[in-house]
Amino acid sequence: MAISARIPSGLDTNKFIPEIFSKNVLKAVKNKLVVVPVVNHTYESELVKGDTLYIPRSNTVTATEVTIGTEGVIKNPLNTTALTLTIDQYFEAPVVVDYMSRRQSQVDLVSVAEEESAYAISKKIDSTLCDLFGSLDSGGGTDGSAITDDVLIAAVEYLDEADAPEESRSWILDPSCKADIMKIDKFVRSDYFAADVIPTGGFRKDVYGAPILITNNLTVNSTGNKGAYLHRDALAIAVSENLGVDRVEQPLKHQLTINTTALWGVVELRGTFGYYILTRLA
Repeated sequence: MAISARIPSGLDTNKFIPEIFSKNVLKAVKNKLVVVPVVNHTYESELVKGDTLYIPRSNTVTATEVTIGTEGVIKNPLNTTALTLTIDQYFEAPVVVDYMSRRQSQVDLVSVAEEESAYAISKKIDSTLCDLFGSLDSGGGTDGSAITDDVLIAAVEYLDEADAPEESRSWILDPSCKADIMKIDKFVRSDYFAADVIPTGGFRKDVYGAPILITNNLTVNSTGNKGAYLHRDALAIAVSENLGVDRVEQPLKHQLTINTTALWGVVELRGTFGYYILTRLA
């Protein structure tokens, strides 16, 4: 459904938005994002107006041997087909706190409402990126089965062969993967790495040089989920005009409405810079 079809006619958009309140909610959103910080979002500054961003791509240029007396074949460094990043995700997370509960509760219900609204939006933003894991060019693991060291090594090898830089790589996995990795001696036993100190019962925070990020927000495959081993340039996201927060006092209804909204788009930049990983449990 087009975004325009979701907007009611005659909607009053003149709402009071306290600056401090907005900052608190937006900070909460950012703190809860898992995938967004590790993918490419440098294109956001270019999205001033409009709903589409065209991202130019380069061609891989190869060197050829010089032939004396013959002009070399000219190479085109630019791909004629640009990627399209469409801003088509528009979501809100309204929550309500009634005045009676707000006055009688020992808990700061407004703060709780802020957190819940922020969490709902951050979860949705992350999930649209996780949905792209399945479209990556290659992957490994077996749905419903524990991940193994061989799967992890295959992921590293795949990105190495794709010339993905070693920096800015991340593992995006679920709790079942964390449990599986804890059963692999080299990642939990300190005697494998004399220079590293792993506390008793501890868990290594990185695998083969990349940090491990654990989330319950991966896209379900069948029995398990689809995680990924990513370089930041595998996927991109652009959030339009950041996030919006409305705080609407409704005295005639004896309630306060808090609503966080976000408008964004995601796209796969380089399918070879990511490797999806099938997990054991959803």
